[in-house]
Amino acid sequence: MLKALNLHAGYGGADVLNGISLEIPEGSCVALVGANGAGKTTLAKTLCGLLSPRKGRIFFNGKDITGLAASRIAREGLCLCPEGRHVFAPLSVEENLLLGAFPRLPSIGPFRRKASPDLEKIYDMFPILQQRRAQQAGSLSGGEQQMLAIGRVLMAKPGLVILDEPSMGLAPLVLKEVFEAIVTLRKSGMTILLSEQFARNALSVSDKAYIMEQGKVVLEGQSADIAKDPAVAEAYLG
Repeated sequence: MLKALNLHAGYGGADVLNGISLEIPEGSCVALVGANGAGKTTLAKTLCGLLSPRKGRIFFNGKDITGLAASRIAREGLCLCPEGRHVFAPLSVEENLLLGAFPRLPSIGPFRRKASPDLEKIYDMFPILQQRRAQQAGSLSGGEQQMLAIGRVLMAKPGLVILDEPSMGLAPLVLKEVFEAIVTLRKSGMTILLSEQFARNALSVSDKAYIMEQGKVVLEGQSADIAKDPAVAEAYLG
């Protein structure tokens, strides 16, 4: 579904990505694992159009999307749940969720009615969001905001979703709930790129994994096999 070839990208005059190539088959969950500064977020931004590659090509569903605007790429079905959540703090939980559906539903007419079935699916996945539906998003806990960020991107009905560091700053119980949601999405057939610093979590829910260091892929393979690799265990699993 997604293929990146020899990507180079960065900020200012320096490259952060140095020749990244990867493939994400339809219906799979692929983990992108690496320490802070490895280039995972830069790669996520490049794939979804927030950052233009200096070299290389990106293909989504067989279409070359290299250099397209992020809004256009999102409408093609490649969507990002960003690191740091970035919810719209003054808006309510439900208003944040409805914004996720805005690109695919008519902006006039029965917008809310057409979005309602998808809202209910998000509320089934994260019941706390239904309880907080009228509450300002900025007043939620960090874990609740992460659930909201995931729910908002799912409202767009993406063909492929990039989850960038969904475990960041979460308490263990909330982390468990977020990863249970990722497992549910995987079982539903959604294609997922999961960018994670915590390798054990990412490898446990993914089919394939790429290990990144200093803007390069240093290891790739089936997640179960990588989890058994002694070097990976020492460097990333503790």
